[in-house]
Amino acid sequence: MEELAKLLGIPKEKLGKLSDEMGEFTGKKDIPARLLENINTERDAVLSALALPEKSLRSSILRALAEKAVGLEKELFLTLGEPDPSNHDTILALFNKAVGIAKPPKGFFLKKEKAAELFKANPPKNILDKLGYKSVDELLAKEDLLEVYSALRFMEDRKWLNEVFFAPFSRLTPSDFEEREIALRILDSKRWGVGALDLVRKKFHNTTHLKELGVLIVIPVEYQEGVLARMLSMMFHYLNEISFYARYFALLSEDPNTFAQRFVSSLRGDVRESVPPVENMVAWVIMQRYLAKENPNDERLLLPRVSPEAMHWKRAVSNLAKFDAQDPGLSLSFWDGKAHILGFFDGRLISFNFEDNIFSLAAGPDTTQYTYHAREALWNRFFTEWFDGREDILETLMVENFAQGFIGFKIHASSSGERGVEIEPVKTLS
Repeated sequence: MEELAKLLGIPKEKLGKLSDEMGEFTGKKDIPARLLENINTERDAVLSALALPEKSLRSSILRALAEKAVGLEKELFLTLGEPDPSNHDTILALFNKAVGIAKPPKGFFLKKEKAAELFKANPPKNILDKLGYKSVDELLAKEDLLEVYSALRFMEDRKWLNEVFFAPFSRLTPSDFEEREIALRILDSKRWGVGALDLVRKKFHNTTHLKELGVLIVIPVEYQEGVLARMLSMMFHYLNEISFYARYFALLSEDPNTFAQRFVSSLRGDVRESVPPVENMVAWVIMQRYLAKENPNDERLLLPRVSPEAMHWKRAVSNLAKFDAQDPGLSLSFWDGKAHILGFFDGRLISFNFEDNIFSLAAGPDTTQYTYHAREALWNRFFTEWFDGREDILETLMVENFAQGFIGFKIHASSSGERGVEIEPVKTLS
């Protein structure tokens, strides 16, 4: 129990209590021990694939993982025909390839005419000045709505966006939304200026999104090592994330009275500070954001939890691995299935997770390896182990309980008087 607790980042007493409760609810008592055994076996297999012994030095493992990350970029570069990430046609072709693999369904997104209304109600001054228009009417008559809306991310002041432009979101209704395909918009820094490139430098990649409009945004950049791996994996990630939130928005639309409040909360990325005290309930907080990235000492990191982000990333890496099906000689699938694998070497934690390694490399040689992606993926894995490894149960429960911010399970008595599992989770918005 202690070793798994260290990997999850919580005291063993908390893990013991959680495991006892989930064991009582599900009738499964061996999940923690079985999961730890599987992790150790999987970690040894990864080390073997890296041609390293089980007792390797931390420095040797990090070096081998970095070489794998660099090798992935080289394979993508050759497989995709040495693409130019600054070329719009190339970006569109990669997007179409990603859509063909991920196969995202149509989503429930803000209507374009409603987005236009938002522009007219609160004109984006910096965008108007940058493009040389005197009015929003002139802007919308000559420009693509989704492109200029996407530019809000980096062209306008954050305080103005949150306090002025997004204020009308609190009055949106389900009728302001419609079902349509996820769209791509390419925002060239030559047109949009330093704001676009600042976003790239800040995020270490050139891809972002607008979940409310169902738009994936790419900023063309000159080729440098790692660009393709980050851009293509982020495309897959956002396709999965946008689809998840679209499913949630559609669910919210069933109750128009609470729609706007819950919609805005999801865009903010709200995470509960705690869960309400409900008798005989065990709760898993739904963490929309990587809190450890923002504050490694956030007390909510001591709570049992599940992560939509980790689920989106796991699927993105599996999508990326499907390039192997097109060319069996590739090794792009090396990272698939390793999202949750962690281990202590020389007394320090090492992550075998794709995102941790790819983005640690992008941040530079002086960066301590990120581990927070793998830890959240391990929490997801721990949750699904109680339900026979079924990630579809995890996703459904996250979507259905997103508004209350946690998944709660409560013991009930069956008709025979025996204890059992209430798979329909506890519902409370207190």
